[in-house]
Amino acid sequence: MTNYGAWDKKAEALCKEADEDDDQDKQKNDEALGLQDGPQGPPTVKAKEQRKEMGGHSEKRAEFIAKQEAKEVVLEHSATSEPIVVSVAEAGDKAVRLRGSADVTYHFPKELTLIKLYVEKCRNVKIQLGCFIKTSFVEVNHSSDVEVRIENIVSTLQCDECSEGPIRIIFQEPEGVGTFYHQNCPSLEVVLPGQEEPARFGHAGEVQLVSLLGPSGEFHTEAVVRGEKDFPVNIGSSKPTASANEPEAEKPPTSEERRLFAESKRAEGNEAFRASDFLQAAVFYTEAINNCEDLHLAWANRAQCFLKTGQPEKALEDATRCTELAPDYAKGWFRKGMALHALERFGKAIPAFCEAEKFDPRNPQIPEAIKMAQLMCRQKGPGDMS
Repeated sequence: MTNYGAWDKKAEALCKEADEDDDQDKQKNDEALGLQDGPQGPPTVKAKEQRKEMGGHSEKRAEFIAKQEAKEVVLEHSATSEPIVVSVAEAGDKAVRLRGSADVTYHFPKELTLIKLYVEKCRNVKIQLGCFIKTSFVEVNHSSDVEVRIENIVSTLQCDECSEGPIRIIFQEPEGVGTFYHQNCPSLEVVLPGQEEPARFGHAGEVQLVSLLGPSGEFHTEAVVRGEKDFPVNIGSSKPTASANEPEAEKPPTSEERRLFAESKRAEGNEAFRASDFLQAAVFYTEAINNCEDLHLAWANRAQCFLKTGQPEKALEDATRCTELAPDYAKGWFRKGMALHALERFGKAIPAFCEAEKFDPRNPQIPEAIKMAQLMCRQKGPGDMS
């Protein structure tokens, strides 16, 4: 544990040293904390600087955006009598967005592999989906009179804001029927194998619903309940138990699979962060956290994103969670100290910096942070100590 009596003596000495520092040392301290314009903390000037930086298109950011766009293809066709066959060369191993298409039929052959399929703002479109989808995810939004014939497994289908014409999903194989998330889609229809009449469970309104197929062949629908970090907590909680004659339901991902997925999202977040795309990086880190809530590195990384975008309250929450999960992780304590400093809670920031110093004594940035926090305590007081 940190010896706070000894720390008090150290703090007094540091404060005396800070008073004796010349202008060059003061400038060095400011730069260590990103306070080049004086001791005013990141929430104001620094946040504006970071937003201005994000608005620019640095070379790394441009490379990152180009890489993301290379993973996606947008298709738009209208009034075409012959089916549009989507080729491997055109869309292989990419996410496909059918955007603004009307009066057309698409065929995705078996030899094709997609990442995801999105159907956006389409009218009178038929889709024959014979290909494999890596994420097993299909989304339809702001569309009408759309028919999707699924010949493979799609575990998650999302349908949002399709309030005009019907959205019909037709399954060819019983094992391919997945979970439906839907909002304001009153004409959502699902045709199961061997059935002529579609199941209709769509509703109008702003509440997001989830529908799952029970062993009796009927869909059970309920409102989505979200817990911490907006993650659905009731999915499958009331799904009836399958009988011995029913095919075994698809097993949810194991904890190890979720961790591996979370690590991959954290890696994508790191790539976005290096490209100075802090908002996109935060999105990736959030996906990582939603799939593995004890991944302390993702909490620390997202805290840094919030610091970069001038959101110290959120940064403090994430950094605190990081220190709870990994009490010996120096960066978690340092970012907690930075968040407290940005909130002008200087008296609370110093112990956090001292914890970081305990676990990373060779990091020269930490003593500089302690020194600056001590200086701010002298000039402005310790701030909120609650």
